[in-house]
Amino acid sequence: MTWTDSLRRLAAQLTDHKPSLYPTEELDDLTDIKIAKLSTNGFEGERLTFALALKSGLHLFNESLDPSHDISQEIHTPTGSYWHGIMHRMEGDYGNAKYWFRMVGHHPVYDALADQVRGLLKETDLQRIGSALLREPLEKLSNAGRWDPYLFVDLVERQVTQVRDDAGEELLKEMQHLEMKLLLEYCYAQSGGGGTLLEPR
Repeated sequence: MTWTDSLRRLAAQLTDHKPSLYPTEELDDLTDIKIAKLSTNGFEGERLTFALALKSGLHLFNESLDPSHDISQEIHTPTGSYWHGIMHRMEGDYGNAKYWFRMVGHHPVYDALADQVRGLLKETDLQRIGSALLREPLEKLSNAGRWDPYLFVDLVERQVTQVRDDAGEELLKEMQHLEMKLLLEYCYAQSGGGGTLLEPR
């Protein structure tokens, strides 16, 4: 099976799932083995860094933090730093996550992510979220013209460590899911993949 076929099969299997904001164990250790076996032979230079970033991202969709971290910490690019930052956010190391988001700068997926999140928030009744600690920053984000990765880290930290609001949890997971899918698709395109990685829903 080719790289693209194997990658598409794993991506289809994993990306329907919305990863936890704070995973405690991988979903499926066999899937980690399949991701690890994806060979990057034939990739060179920048295309290789994006192929490795794809593997790092797939591990995060499998809620498998350590293998993702092992890969992303060796990718010294804004996209490697992006997966690295998401991993630390999911790990609960929020200050470290912000450090890696500073290393990202303004990532090419941020504009599309801002648009998609704004659309999601406009369709969501934010009054269902009981805590103003979440609701007020989300209202601010819904009116913002850009993606703010640091505010999103703060929102996840508040939800995980203080608020524990059910509606807030689902909304933040949906936002994280949008972010991870956009970043995975971007990595696929930059690795030289043809077409799209993820089937439209």
